[in-house]
Amino acid sequence: MPGTILYGYSIYEGLEYNISSRTLININNGKIKRFRETKDRLFLYLLHNAEKNIILDEDIFVNVFEKSGLRCSKSYLWAMTRKLHLAFISVGYERAPFYRCDRKGYRVDSRKISEIYTQEENC
Repeated sequence: MPGTILYGYSIYEGLEYNISSRTLININNGKIKRFRETKDRLFLYLLHNAEKNIILDEDIFVNVFEKSGLRCSKSYLWAMTRKLHLAFISVGYERAPFYRCDRKGYRVDSRKISEIYTQEENC
């Protein structure tokens, strides 16, 4: 019997993030932004940890970058989060659902995010 799998996330009242295609979709105007692999990993890490008070830079360095064989600095992390913010602007939203907090990490507005599930297909 098929179960459910995480399809993506609903963000604000009109955005969806599709995990399998790595796309941010504005369902109101049809604008789409596709994320490359590292940006996708960073965004998903933030979303998966949205319930934490602060997602520490050090945790992001390890779980998003180092576990994938990449090195990261605070300036590179800042640049990547800036690119995520620009992706939201490009699809018609003024800001992303996360922000810098206390110079040590990021906070996600979990009230604006919900998970979307779909039925798993039997092969």
